[in-house]
Amino acid sequence: MPQFLLKTNLRTLHCTIIDDNAREHKLCVEKQPSTKKLKVVSVNLPFTSFQEQEYNNIEDLTNEFLLTINNLSSYLYELETIDHNCIVVEPKNPTFKDDFRNLYLDDRTWLHIEVTPDGSASNVHLIGQSNKWQDKLQKGILKWDHDKNIDLSAENTAFLEDDCSENITCSICFCTELPDNPGLPQPLCNNPSCDVNYHKSCLFQ
Repeated sequence: MPQFLLKTNLRTLHCTIIDDNAREHKLCVEKQPSTKKLKVVSVNLPFTSFQEQEYNNIEDLTNEFLLTINNLSSYLYELETIDHNCIVVEPKNPTFKDDFRNLYLDDRTWLHIEVTPDGSASNVHLIGQSNKWQDKLQKGILKWDHDKNIDLSAENTAFLEDDCSENITCSICFCTELPDNPGLPQPLCNNPSCDVNYHKSCLFQ
């Protein structure tokens, strides 16, 4: 059953909708002054036509939202499974709006993977230089079973390791995060034996 919270200006509605898999989805809805209809202004989902439409009432909006969630069921499942079973280094606090994940392999290498709205893997590549992981990635892609979920495919090709460096710092600014440039330092050096990370912005300064 959807839960609703009204802000004091009575034009903005903060809504939490719980789907059939007990996931909580938070929406911010505003009443449009010109049409007096409701429109979603923010939601932690990839952009869909649901966010372009205007709705006569909360019931219409909720029904359309639940239909959108149903259409994205594979996408949501894959991201949820990756987040549960893999070491995600970016995004720092991943949501369903983030359609990519950077996964920790070792101190020098991350695996970048994007998830399409239908739950398929896209743009899979390594960040960092590692012959070991490059060989595994190429072999894995050649025998990738697209009928299985992304996590199982990654697991079967040994893309995951157990331990992760807790504090990844940039070797130029010695910071983990920059206030005006979100994102962790990455293993960008072309030397496979190099084990230092950099912010992209620091390298170009």
